[in-house]
Amino acid sequence: MASNLNQKVERFLKPLKSQAVTPEGKRKILDEFNDKVRRVGGIERVIDKLKLLYHYFRDPETHRAKKALAGAALLYFILPADVIPDLLPGVGYVDDAAAVAMVWKFLSDEMAHYEHRIREKGKE
Repeated sequence: MASNLNQKVERFLKPLKSQAVTPEGKRKILDEFNDKVRRVGGIERVIDKLKLLYHYFRDPETHRAKKALAGAALLYFILPADVIPDLLPGVGYVDDAAAVAMVWKFLSDEMAHYEHRIREKGKE
């Protein structure tokens, strides 16, 4: 079951990578991310990762290809129509968590470095 879900999520993520770096995709992420985070509850660990991905996406120093990958996870989270519709109580965000986990795995070293850099800036 999990493997099947991961395959479906991965198929959804592929076109979102291209969409995330278009002006429309960027605008959607910047305009809708914070509102979506406020409406979603109960998945704090995923939200924490999404928030870091959001800052990483907005960072002008982030390479375009990595920005596209982070943006794909953000769009997947924002868009209500995905593998498991977000409107389904209790299970609607399982696929969103899987999408974040997949992207996080690809960017794990980069995200660890970025998180450390953000924390160091906060100490200044």
